[in-house]
Amino acid sequence: MVVILGVLIMVLLANVVAARLKSFHRWVYLPLMVSVAFLYFFPNSLVLGWSPYARFFYSVLLIPLPIFFAGLIFSLSLRGSPDPSFAFGSNLLGAMVGGFVEYLGMTAGTKTLLLVVLMLYLASLLSKSRARVAVS
Repeated sequence: MVVILGVLIMVLLANVVAARLKSFHRWVYLPLMVSVAFLYFFPNSLVLGWSPYARFFYSVLLIPLPIFFAGLIFSLSLRGSPDPSFAFGSNLLGAMVGGFVEYLGMTAGTKTLLLVVLMLYLASLLSKSRARVAVS
């Protein structure tokens, strides 16, 4: 329940922020990468010593933080897309691939999964940069 609450809060916040921003900027990828790197390097064993309230806020706000930035990237990219149906379909395909990649986390561990997520978002940034150069 706590994880789902965190995901829903981050999706809502991403949509609220995206509604206030005028256009997509590649800088949004930077906090996404930083939040994934934070989750990779932060020792989870420290959280066990925290109070229940601190663990709750860590679980609701910090763990799903990459979802906020990914949602922001999606919303701003969809708004600026010349073909929104293609962009939305691509996102659905990415969600399906992400679901398959999530099984990697069960076998190889969360740290490995975070590295794969980081690589996939880097590939997203590179393809977005190439698409922008091709259009120009």
